[in-house]
Amino acid sequence: MFDKQDLARLLDAMRAHGVGTLEIEGGDMFLRLALPAGPAPATAAEAKPATATAAACSPDIGTFLPRGSDDGLPAIAPGDAVRAAELLGYVAQGAVRAAVTAPADGIIASGIPAPGTLFGHGDPVLTLETRP
Repeated sequence: MFDKQDLARLLDAMRAHGVGTLEIEGGDMFLRLALPAGPAPATAAEAKPATATAAACSPDIGTFLPRGSDDGLPAIAPGDAVRAAELLGYVAQGAVRAAVTAPADGIIASGIPAPGTLFGHGDPVLTLETRP
């Protein structure tokens, strides 16, 4: 009579419209769906605001040096909020450093690479959670 996908859609519709019980009869078949009493569970969209991710990529080939290691700036950590174009660290080749900057406003979602981690041009260095 119904497959799992049909039942899931029926249950979602019941929740969306505040229906606690649904009965369907068809020939010799009978289906009764009942949701538990109480507030409807939050949907994924309600439970967590929509987020997107953006990668801060390496501007060059070299080894990573995080912000705050020797430049006098405060160190950054996962969970810190950053602004677009904010300095996150450097990719160094010898004494030459190329800045790794935030591509957008967001929150640092990935771990900070260890000093000396090797990156190629365009490799993702850090991931930010951003609002779409």
